[in-house]
Amino acid sequence: MSLNRILLSGLSALAIVTGTVLGAANAQDAAPQTPPPAEAAPQPEAPAAAAPAMDETKLKSFAVAFLEVTKVTESYKPQIEAAGTTEDQQRLQQEAGEKMVEAVNNADGISVEEYNTIIQAAQTNPDLAQQINGHITEAAGAQQPAQ
Repeated sequence: MSLNRILLSGLSALAIVTGTVLGAANAQDAAPQTPPPAEAAPQPEAPAAAAPAMDETKLKSFAVAFLEVTKVTESYKPQIEAAGTTEDQQRLQQEAGEKMVEAVNNADGISVEEYNTIIQAAQTNPDLAQQINGHITEAAGAQQPAQ
């Protein structure tokens, strides 16, 4: 069951990073059109209302995207830890977050929003987390070169 904990902690970290990157991108896009506070309040409820169906195909796409995101995480983690300044760490975290978003966008059959919705659902649904683990294991095996 420690695999579930590892998966969920990794998923949580990705959700935070992806949310930060998307939030920054949305803030930059929305800066000239600053909406009144009353209009901004309903936005947190929108992802729950727009939850995608989590069928097997979507979960398989998630697993492939997750493996690509994990590669980005593993690539950037030592660089972030070795960064000399807070500014360098933040720059690398931003860069890593952008690469993670790109990895999800490059995966067939899943959007960043759907990816994040699945992450959030897996955090509260152990059966879904176990199902995702199975798909990740299967996808990882498919990516390994034959020996």
